[in-house]
Amino acid sequence: MSSQLRIGVLAEARYLIQSQPTGLSAELQNQGHQVTVINPQEAFYVMGDDRWFRGLDLIVGRGRSWALLALLGWVERSGMLTINRQASIAAVHNKAQMSIALAASGLPIPQTFFGSIEYLAREIPRQSYPIILKPIFGDNSRGLLVIETPEDLARIEWPEPVALAQRYFQTDGYDLKLYGIGDEIWAVRKRSPFNQPLAEWAEGLVTLTPELQGLGQHCGRLFGLDLFGVDCIMTDEGPLIIEINDYPNYTNVPDANARLVSYVTSRAREVSAR
Repeated sequence: MSSQLRIGVLAEARYLIQSQPTGLSAELQNQGHQVTVINPQEAFYVMGDDRWFRGLDLIVGRGRSWALLALLGWVERSGMLTINRQASIAAVHNKAQMSIALAASGLPIPQTFFGSIEYLAREIPRQSYPIILKPIFGDNSRGLLVIETPEDLARIEWPEPVALAQRYFQTDGYDLKLYGIGDEIWAVRKRSPFNQPLAEWAEGLVTLTPELQGLGQHCGRLFGLDLFGVDCIMTDEGPLIIEINDYPNYTNVPDANARLVSYVTSRAREVSAR
């Protein structure tokens, strides 16, 4: 393989105006690599015609739409490397599937319930309230509701047949995000969307303890994710995992673009050398 790589960036339109994958694309080009940006909603494909990705060394995907997941699967059938893999993205997009895997692996998560609104309202113990109600598919905190009592939950008009409910914890107003690029982990303090801050702390990097590093690495390996973020809250019992996201923006991670390029290009060359 030549020193110049041909990298495809497959991304939904909503992400093409965010810091990722635009930062990755810009840094790849700065280092002399060729970048092809592919928006799955703005293209036309003929099944069996691979010319739209032929000649690329690797495809990096950001998004969770059906179109994007279908195209990632198409590329993977050809034997090309993708970051992240289609199955890994799908596994964390489905919050019920993700929670089942986390609980089965013994990772620390809040008490979590799954079912229809009728059964959740009837069966969740009153002492487990308040809870956060979540759609099975969703991201960027969309569709989340804090519910105080079983009676409140019974009155909810939920648009889906089932939902996920997690016990809600009062925090200091900040969440902890574990960002991962391969096995490299960073811990970042971020303002919570649900708790008012008890004190004005600066958002940004915090000390990465061995416990947090191991937690982040375990989550990445569990779902086979190369690029990921783990949303956590800190409690008296230690960190609890709220959810996992594929390919985040890496806010406050130092030299994130260069680190992403180093990882992506190393993987591409590693596969080519086999």
